[in-house]
Amino acid sequence: MKKSISGDTNPDAYLTDYSFQILQADGVFVAGAASARIPVTQEAGKFNVYPPGYFWRDEAAVRPLGGRPVQVAYGVQSDTYSAEEWALEHVIDDRTRQNSRIQGRLDENATRLLTSKQMIRADRIWATSFFKTGVWGMTVTGVAAAPSTDQFLSWADDASSPLSDIEDWKERIRAGTGMEPNTLVLGSNVRKRLKNHPEFVDRIKYTSSASITNAVMAAMFEVENLRVARALYNTAEEVAPSVDPTGGETFSYIVNPNAMWLGYIDPAPTLDSPTAIATFAWDSLVPGQTNDFGGVISRGRDGRAYSDYFHSRQAFGMKKVSDDLAVFITDVLAVA
Repeated sequence: MKKSISGDTNPDAYLTDYSFQILQADGVFVAGAASARIPVTQEAGKFNVYPPGYFWRDEAAVRPLGGRPVQVAYGVQSDTYSAEEWALEHVIDDRTRQNSRIQGRLDENATRLLTSKQMIRADRIWATSFFKTGVWGMTVTGVAAAPSTDQFLSWADDASSPLSDIEDWKERIRAGTGMEPNTLVLGSNVRKRLKNHPEFVDRIKYTSSASITNAVMAAMFEVENLRVARALYNTAEEVAPSVDPTGGETFSYIVNPNAMWLGYIDPAPTLDSPTAIATFAWDSLVPGQTNDFGGVISRGRDGRAYSDYFHSRQAFGMKKVSDDLAVFITDVLAVA
């Protein structure tokens, strides 16, 4: 039998802001950074796509006396987005609150619990939708020897050149679209290898004593936005504490640790922006404070259960906007 809820659920500005701080601070998640956030006011709708060919022709001509200028135009295509609402609830019983030594911590723990799970959901959507073969116009594969078309020498080989490879892929995207890729997502194992790759070590050993950080990698690859996808999630089904006090643990990377993604993400997008991936955040679903995914933390009182409840709601839809603005790089560390 369902419990009935008494009282209203109200957005909590403090807890939503705390949730937003978690989203901003935890760099292991990539979905928010590797997509362009576009706020929308409806659950579903259309957006414009402009074929780049119209904008990259040289058609200017000298105007003849008494004549009109050459007339040019452009075409517009349309695509659709759809935002879904994802929601979670956590309950704090009055007895739990009364027995807590730091009662305010319970509210923050509830926010962290709900936010972390929502971040996992967003990253899993991003990874299963975009971080794989068969999605983008260009996919390249690492091989242990003798690379051919759309292949490259595995970065596990000391003779490989990650800097040259990235520049080649950037140039292919730039030559086909006019846009400079600005976002690079590294699998965890790829980042670990790059820290010890001879090309990186040799570049800095005579000029700096600093370690090879993500910022150093970004500068060397000449990308504005570098993210290392280190987020884990628990694939095990929950079990009772009497069976396993941990609740059951089987941790797995959300994003393939041996792959990469390179593309252009508009840092300040609109509905007309060129970008590889867009997150359409339905941020008017719940009035009040909101985060990158149209989310809000609310709290309410269930008088019949003598408990406070916390809701996390976020509404968004992720969409590939352009096949040609990204490349997926797989088997980066292939060995014979």
